[in-house]
Amino acid sequence: MKRYYFSDFDGTLTTTDSMMSIIIHQRGKFGLALAMLRILPWVILMFMGRYSNQRTKERLLHNCFGKMTEEEFNAFCQDFADRHRHILRKSLYDNLMEYQRRGDEVVVVTASPENWVSRLVPEFKVLGTKMEFSQRFTGRFLTPNCYGWEKVNRILRAYPELESDRASFHVTAFGDSRGDKEMLEFADEQYFKPV
Repeated sequence: MKRYYFSDFDGTLTTTDSMMSIIIHQRGKFGLALAMLRILPWVILMFMGRYSNQRTKERLLHNCFGKMTEEEFNAFCQDFADRHRHILRKSLYDNLMEYQRRGDEVVVVTASPENWVSRLVPEFKVLGTKMEFSQRFTGRFLTPNCYGWEKVNRILRAYPELESDRASFHVTAFGDSRGDKEMLEFADEQYFKPV
């Protein structure tokens, strides 16, 4: 029976939130505080359930990286990844590497943009949120924020056999937050905390 391992990224495969970390890498902690202050009205509306998580995240990223071209942003993401491999949770990372070595499918499924996640864990396939660039980051995502049901949707688009022939496969999922609930429920085996 083929085995699939799907892991959330922030807080599960990492010890910290990578989006906050990459903003601090660019602007410092004071710069992060200023960026959060600029979008505070939308953050408040989001917590009240009146503004989407996706639009709030788009606003924050646009505020911080909207002046960068895609090439500049990807180069910045690579620099961030080169300097921040220490945020990976070693125990889970080592386990996922072992599963992959034995021939199992290992995938990181994350709401964070693929631009930096795929550079932090180039060993694994990444299904994440995709940012839209024209000349520069537009402030929009090309895909729905990879959160909640969208995680399962992205998995099924990448691996349609898990819908058409589910009984032939064993799925394990790792997560740590509300955004992972549907992916964990989709799995045969769930781990709802970092391991």
